[in-house]
Amino acid sequence: MAINARIASTEQSNKGDKIYLYHLPQAPAWSAYGQSAYALRLYVKNHGYDNLRGYSEEYQMPCTVVGEETVKRMRTSDLVLDEQQGCYLALTSPLSFDYNDYIRWTAKLRAESAEPHPLNVETPVSAFVPKDRFIKDNMSSFTRNGKRLLDCFSSLLLLVAFSPLFLVCYIAVRREDGGPAIFRQERIGRFGKPFNIYKFRTMRLDAEAMGPQLSHSGGEEDPRLTKVGRFLRAHHLDELPQLWNVFTGDMAFIGPRPERKFYIDQILEYDKRYIYLYQIRPGVTSYATLYNGYTDTMEKMLRRLEYDLYYLGHRSWLVDSKVLIKTFFSIVFGKKF
Repeated sequence: MAINARIASTEQSNKGDKIYLYHLPQAPAWSAYGQSAYALRLYVKNHGYDNLRGYSEEYQMPCTVVGEETVKRMRTSDLVLDEQQGCYLALTSPLSFDYNDYIRWTAKLRAESAEPHPLNVETPVSAFVPKDRFIKDNMSSFTRNGKRLLDCFSSLLLLVAFSPLFLVCYIAVRREDGGPAIFRQERIGRFGKPFNIYKFRTMRLDAEAMGPQLSHSGGEEDPRLTKVGRFLRAHHLDELPQLWNVFTGDMAFIGPRPERKFYIDQILEYDKRYIYLYQIRPGVTSYATLYNGYTDTMEKMLRRLEYDLYYLGHRSWLVDSKVLIKTFFSIVFGKKF
């Protein structure tokens, strides 16, 4: 069932004593909507838990957001767990409230949501990333072509050299739950054209039953991860199939990490400069990954964009070499991106 249909169904039958929680796509957090949001708000305030509240324009309902740690504590409290299914929880609360108070709270949140809330970020490279003019690719056409040829030959050699490791990973993923070993997902690449990115599957088959979610939104303890998947991700082995993306020309070894259109549309609402990245191929690793890590919030996405734009305007053979060497040593020494 799609998340919007499930929310509509559960909240229509909610009498105020239920808290229906959904894993939030953009952060390691959980969200409740409608009367569930108000019931959750009362509960967490009564117990001193951290939370955020707002009005969801997408679902036309109030919403309350709590973190993973808060949910863990709630599940060991006086709340009754009625149902758990992937990224969905149903709890019964001992607290009750007046429906008119809920209506007044909803009206207040709707009024607040009408006010713009800009999200601005500053990074160590912000001074080198102009906000008022176009950022041109720093590489010449000759250098770009040379980079592409090197990527093509290198990826082919690595595909052959790592073929035994590919086979081991493939068998391990298949044997754990019988599902497909290769995960395929549409991303946006050079010139804004979509392509399919390939990885070894690290999550359960129902990992996105509640809608699109960032792959690292749940952290290392993400319940969507399989046992084999957790190992593959910890050692970055899940990225190996992207060598094929590099060989076919959809990606490069070094470049901005490719994103889904679902999240690009959200980024563009805050910063239109994202389209400048369409000048170059996305990469298996990036300058931004080294200094910003993987993204699980909109703020981190915008910080990553600053680093990606800096790379776009300064990239060269030397810069790419530094990124590749630092990435190699980060993986060898077990650094978490």
